[in-house]
Amino acid sequence: MVTQLHYTPIPFDDTYVLYNAEDPISLISVFFTLLPIGILIFYLSWFITSREIEPVIMAGGQVINDILNNIIKNNIKQDRPFKFDGFQTNSLRSGYGMPSAHSQFMGYFASFLILRLWLQWKGLSSCRKFSSTVVLFIVGFLVMFSRVYLHYHSIEQVLVGLSIGTSLGVTYFFAVSIARSIGLINWIIEWPFVKWLHVKDSVYFDSLNLQEEKIAWRKRLNKSLKKDL
Repeated sequence: MVTQLHYTPIPFDDTYVLYNAEDPISLISVFFTLLPIGILIFYLSWFITSREIEPVIMAGGQVINDILNNIIKNNIKQDRPFKFDGFQTNSLRSGYGMPSAHSQFMGYFASFLILRLWLQWKGLSSCRKFSSTVVLFIVGFLVMFSRVYLHYHSIEQVLVGLSIGTSLGVTYFFAVSIARSIGLINWIIEWPFVKWLHVKDSVYFDSLNLQEEKIAWRKRLNKSLKKDL
């Protein structure tokens, strides 16, 4: 016996990607178009493993970025270059195409991270900073390319999304820097709930490399062995 649903099911927005199964480039584009989801998982993993406040700050900027994207889309109301049946119909997200949310996402992510690389991560060499910047540019380009290649956005929609996301990323970075300079971030870290989570802010301190972490672990191990003797 077949049971009838009392509603029409729709795919979850951020995992509903249509592509040409006979085209290898189309398949590869799917992975790049899903990359923003991986970045969101990266934010969560970074916070859980380090308890640094920086991934929370960056994720907060992404939320602002996404809200801004939907506001702009619902005001411009420019259609996508190709209409997919059922795509983002009656969902929380706008079905319009201008500007591209993926491009805006990557513009924010890349600009914020590049500024942090060059202005705050003093322990990295210029060579590593440059290579990391190149990688961010390439990955951002491939995400934008995937949106055009899969027919979800026009080139214009992608470029506008990139411009808005980059502008927000730069503005948000300097706003956070000002918040740090006046002690606002340190004030938040002292909130009881935040202290209970052991959240810290090490943005101005060089992170330990693998060798330094191994040396620190060795010292703790030797100290523990001495106590057992």
